[in-house]
Amino acid sequence: MNLPKDMLSMTLARFDSLGAEGRNILESASMDEDGNKKPDRGKLIAWRIKASTLLTRVIPVGHVHREAAEAVAMLPVTCEALDDAVSMLRGIKDDFDKGFLDDLSARIEAAIAVDYMGQAEDLLAEGQRGKFDHVPAAVLAGAVLEKALRTLCEQQEPPIEIKGLKSLNPMIEALKKAGVINEAKNVQLRAWTLLRNLAAHGEFQQFDRSDVDNMIAGIKGFLAENLT
Repeated sequence: MNLPKDMLSMTLARFDSLGAEGRNILESASMDEDGNKKPDRGKLIAWRIKASTLLTRVIPVGHVHREAAEAVAMLPVTCEALDDAVSMLRGIKDDFDKGFLDDLSARIEAAIAVDYMGQAEDLLAEGQRGKFDHVPAAVLAGAVLEKALRTLCEQQEPPIEIKGLKSLNPMIEALKKAGVINEAKNVQLRAWTLLRNLAAHGEFQQFDRSDVDNMIAGIKGFLAENLT
């Protein structure tokens, strides 16, 4: 999960504070008339709401731990249940911090996409100016963009239906309607799609090397923000 550093730090700090809060509730638990330790009911209920919010925020839908994370919201008011939940919180934090909550296939796909964008940069750098050397780079970058958009559609809950779609603009529109991209990204993606189509259909005079250079840089940023 490639989060901005400040957001990552904030999330890890939240794990730590909730872990400490849970342990404090356990340590301050009182004895009932039967000699059993009982946590403060109000504090535990407040804790389980906050813990559930955090866990369901960082654990993707469909992940093996998602069901357990959602169950924290209904945690029994017992020291044993709270102790188990605090331990789970610690384990999930470790997985989150080390990147093991991400879908492995998605990470592999993102790495491949980045590699192809590197190849597009190489094509642009190695070509001969004035001889449409920028065209192959535009075609390759456009192919990477198409695959990225299809992946984003498939990752939504529920998945955005893409069967039968033969152009990128309908996918871009669907992602915008789903709130995955904003209007600014919508405009950028459509501009890159146009450039890709011009390259694919042999309209080489309609764009130049600088257009492709900007396209590659923009798509790389889009991949970093949405797929890695």
